[in-house]
Amino acid sequence: MVTGSVMAGAVFGNLADTMKENREYLKAKQGMLQDYMLKAGFEERANLKKARAERANLLAEADKLGLDEEASAILYSTGQLQSTVGYLKKIQESEDPDKKINKAGLKRFSEALVGSLPPEKVGAAMKYAFDLGAAEDPSSDKLVEAIHATSLSDYDEAISSFMNTPQTARAVAPNISVFDINKRGLVDLDLTDIAATRKNMERQLAAQLGGTYNAKADKTTFINPRAADRIIDKAESEYIKQVTDPLTSRSPSIVVDEIVNKVVSLVETKGLQLNDIAAVDFFNTMPTPIIKDSEDTTAEQDLTKTGSSIQDIINQGYITTGNE
Repeated sequence: MVTGSVMAGAVFGNLADTMKENREYLKAKQGMLQDYMLKAGFEERANLKKARAERANLLAEADKLGLDEEASAILYSTGQLQSTVGYLKKIQESEDPDKKINKAGLKRFSEALVGSLPPEKVGAAMKYAFDLGAAEDPSSDKLVEAIHATSLSDYDEAISSFMNTPQTARAVAPNISVFDINKRGLVDLDLTDIAATRKNMERQLAAQLGGTYNAKADKTTFINPRAADRIIDKAESEYIKQVTDPLTSRSPSIVVDEIVNKVVSLVETKGLQLNDIAAVDFFNTMPTPIIKDSEDTTAEQDLTKTGSSIQDIINQGYITTGNE
């Protein structure tokens, strides 16, 4: 009897010791796991939360500045939103009265961005920008279960489930190439620069358009002023169009050279008169000789139209008036 009691006591004692060791072992493993979650899992969640907050603030700033959601999402996907917002904020905060954000230019810019991509890529950019990191990783719940397990078997089961649970796929930016953003198209035109450019083209084209330049008076006199002025008007309009193209940055001097060369080549085309060139949009349409008779004076009347006056530029949204 005594021997049996001693043996039973030894068995229960060993069992108690084993259970104690298991509890201590489990506690140790749970402590290590908790450290892991604090240093890795929870830290990762904190980083995601921070990234989402920064992204939300950036998108909100873009919206306040006048960029629409789709354009902002596209720029966020290419990594260009922060620099674009930074540039616009710099212009907004500038004390220079001639430096203003051009709302019409921003609209053209937004439309150009969206129009340059197929709908599926625009949708992918929207998803990436506005859903980034929105979902929590479901596998992390299994780690929480393991920390609170009351036995080694429960612990092992939770860890096994964690290992077999697919982690949430991280949002991947869509494959969109960076854009050649023309910052000149995002701000009001410098009217002084436009006037100087027009004067420069007028001087360069004086001889080809039948004019004489008086350096002392800084003035050109044309034999056919209506046709010459109309041609220069269209040259000025083309210059503005090209240097404010939202997605193409070009050197103004190169644009001027190309425009002047285009006009010169037309003037030198056999059979074309100045009236023929002035009557059409010669940057997109090849002029043809005008045939006039008593019943058709449309072409002649067309030459009396005004070109890119200051009011034209304002109407087209290239500068902002004080009323906006």
